[in-house]
Amino acid sequence: MNLVLICLWLVSLILFYHRYFGFTAKPLKEFDPQRFSLAIFGDCQGADNPFTSLRPTYFVFNNLLDSINSRLPLATVILGDMVVSGRAYHYYRLRQQLSRLRTLLYPVLGNHDLKYAGREFFTNIFGPTYYSSCLGLNTFLFLDNASGSIDQQQLEWLETQLKNNQGNSLYVFMHQPLFDPRPGQSYAMSDRVQAKKLQELFSQAKVKAVFTSHLHGYYPAIQDEIHYYITGGGGSTLTSPQDYYHYLLLHIDHDQFNIEIVKLSAFPSISLFLRWLWLFSLWGLVLWLTFSLVR
Repeated sequence: MNLVLICLWLVSLILFYHRYFGFTAKPLKEFDPQRFSLAIFGDCQGADNPFTSLRPTYFVFNNLLDSINSRLPLATVILGDMVVSGRAYHYYRLRQQLSRLRTLLYPVLGNHDLKYAGREFFTNIFGPTYYSSCLGLNTFLFLDNASGSIDQQQLEWLETQLKNNQGNSLYVFMHQPLFDPRPGQSYAMSDRVQAKKLQELFSQAKVKAVFTSHLHGYYPAIQDEIHYYITGGGGSTLTSPQDYYHYLLLHIDHDQFNIEIVKLSAFPSISLFLRWLWLFSLWGLVLWLTFSLVR
């Protein structure tokens, strides 16, 4: 009996570890290089645990992942502030949750992700903090402006990427917006000179769209014929009562694109309830057997 009990506890611990820390890489699925979609969202900080925050972050984020998996875009872009702080626990719990995604993943570093040793954990799990990717005739540039500016090395890399672009449609993703579209507000990159320079570079290179988060809502704008989108509805406390939880679907069709807004509920879904039910049922069974056998 003692051996059976030990085995049950070992199975329970293994399942618990897999539930919280398991990770499986996703292969690239076949896709039409002329027509595909990307899911884009930001600011899901605090989504690692339902018991550490009074915000509905955890439930919004799980509903978001379920929705993306049901729509099945080619890739998912997270525009930073993925974790509430850069501690190892938060990053590895996030990694486990993201293992549910059935898409490619393109993460961007946010200011919350930087806290403590966050930059180190980010690079260990996801790779470089700025990089590019080409899908079909589209080039996607992912920048690191989490600290409010970008360093000279990254700026030179960006200028080279823009200069060497061979007619591909350009899309840029980063955490902090270059400007605040709200009248009289200035929650954007702290280095205003550099933000202006980036706008000029994007205008010269004829970038099609720039996606950021940082503000916890949806704020579109157009500057110099470039579409700017702020999408920070991934679960964090919303900026205003008019804002709502959401993610974007970027639909690309040859050299054109359009944006679809997918709104999210803050209430736990049935699928999430069932995922937790089996875990608590297992623990209940093990505890019942434990007390039954030791009496």
